[in-house]
Amino acid sequence: MNLLNQKIESLPANPGVYLFKDKKGTVLYVGKAGNIKHRVSSYFQRAEDKDAKTLALLEKIEDIETIVTDTEKEALILEDNLIKEHHPRYNIKLRDDKRYPCLKLSLEEDFPTLKIVRKIEKDRSLYFGPYPSATSLKETLKLIRRLFPIRTCRDTKFSNRLRPCINYEMSRCSGPCCSKIDSTQYREIIRQVKMFLEGRNNALLEDLKRKMERESEELHFEAAARIRDQIKHIEHVIEKQKIVSSDFLDQDVIGFHRYGHTIAIHPLFVRGGKLLGGRGFTFPGTTLPDEEVLSSFIRQYYHEGKFIPEQILIPKPIPEQNFAEQRLAGLKGKKVNLLVPRKGEKKKLLQLACENAERHQITKTELEKDQKRLLETLKEQLRLVKIPRKIEAFDISNLHGGYAVGAMVAFENGKPDKDRYRHFKIKTIEGADDYGMMYEVLLRRYKRAFEEDDLPDMVLLDGGKGQLNVAQEVFKELQIKGIDLISLAKGKTGGSGKSSAIEKTEEKVFRPQVKEPLRFMKNSPVLHLLDRIRDEAHRFAITYHKKVRKKGTIRSVLEEVPGIGRARQKELLNYFGSVENIKTASLNELINAPKMSPKSAQSVYDFFHSESK
Repeated sequence: MNLLNQKIESLPANPGVYLFKDKKGTVLYVGKAGNIKHRVSSYFQRAEDKDAKTLALLEKIEDIETIVTDTEKEALILEDNLIKEHHPRYNIKLRDDKRYPCLKLSLEEDFPTLKIVRKIEKDRSLYFGPYPSATSLKETLKLIRRLFPIRTCRDTKFSNRLRPCINYEMSRCSGPCCSKIDSTQYREIIRQVKMFLEGRNNALLEDLKRKMERESEELHFEAAARIRDQIKHIEHVIEKQKIVSSDFLDQDVIGFHRYGHTIAIHPLFVRGGKLLGGRGFTFPGTTLPDEEVLSSFIRQYYHEGKFIPEQILIPKPIPEQNFAEQRLAGLKGKKVNLLVPRKGEKKKLLQLACENAERHQITKTELEKDQKRLLETLKEQLRLVKIPRKIEAFDISNLHGGYAVGAMVAFENGKPDKDRYRHFKIKTIEGADDYGMMYEVLLRRYKRAFEEDDLPDMVLLDGGKGQLNVAQEVFKELQIKGIDLISLAKGKTGGSGKSSAIEKTEEKVFRPQVKEPLRFMKNSPVLHLLDRIRDEAHRFAITYHKKVRKKGTIRSVLEEVPGIGRARQKELLNYFGSVENIKTASLNELINAPKMSPKSAQSVYDFFHSESK
């Protein structure tokens, strides 16, 4: 018996985390288990049943480290922390921090309205969705507002209105802001909205038909006609909706497809029996068993603030499935079932999801082939040293030299790699010196990158020959070789005379030791890629610059208040939320703010109120 088998035999049968390591001590994989010994042993049993991908992982394992925890929940938290710390090669990483938009119906208000939100909170509100795209959600919201006269104004405007808005005049709002409808009548409209969003359209139609007949009997013909039109709209909507589930539950259906070492996962979103859409993910290069990948996906995909349906259909059982259900129920606040359907309607839904996963994987593969050809063309046309699979691009943003910042974006295989984006506050340059600022940013970035062996294939700068010269100087100083440097500038032309307009023409690409720039016309695919990278760097720089400038402006105003130091400035902003709220606060409110004395509160109050006189 070798050392590894001895270690497996002596593993604890407790909940906890296990780490597979190679001969160098590098963490290959981090997993959690309710019973560590049972879970780890299952990897090494019946090797003849394992596929080549799993065997490849097992061959690299030279050591196993375990950490015992009191509960499986603690093991889950520890597993997450260790994955973030070690970035193991064989753990899948879900790059989906995006929260899908939902509709929120707040039942705590007397006159509720629908709002678009991206975070699910544990409150008394109802949430509908998520919607695969903001466009589909906005279309749904627009339809609801056309069918049901609910308020659309924000809470601040609603509470301060003196007369109804134009939506009331157009019969698009019932006018609760000016007591045109009482809360009981308004709640009846909200009940209808809820029925519509829950997919209970047949019951809703029956309600409306009874109401139309009642209005007609009472000779309220205009009201009856409005309800008739409402019924026609809803019937038209029902005809267009695709009902895929007769039990009308909220479900996520997790499609799964493996091709080679690449896995595609495609959840379909079914809400109230209606298929809203879905979203695909791919995980390249993983050798983990399908069950492990599926378990890891579910753990990462469903988190605090994410909509969790009542049922999640999966293609095969996952390890510790009962614990996974308990975790999901804890997040949702009610029971959640993970089901592996064997027949019937649910099985057909799962097959549809798996077909979508396969289609997503094929489409992704074709796009990657196209992207690879584009990068090869880029290398050829720019005469680069190598194919620029890793590209970093830089931009500087400042206002007449003030609040100066730099930004770096990273692209890998033609796609943004947002984990590698970086911001830089300019520390050594004063005044409007773009070349000096670029020098500082590049020096800081590539001094560290050189030390960490984290260099890109190509660096793209926004600007002309001057910016390129700066980059060359930095790389010469750091003795970095073999990295392609280019700068991208917009070409301009224009005649003489006051009436001659300056027009933008083709882009120009500058390269080291080449006097004349390369020129690309607007329809060039290579230019489109370079433009996209340069524009992303510009967007990222501008966003950060605005944030820094806003903070600087706020700080500069508060710094003028006598006797208010940085600690009190921070507390005031945290407590009141903005300088505007501090300005309008009463003296008593300022006294009750954290870290404020009557004297300091009086100072703040006098400062802003004397200014306004």
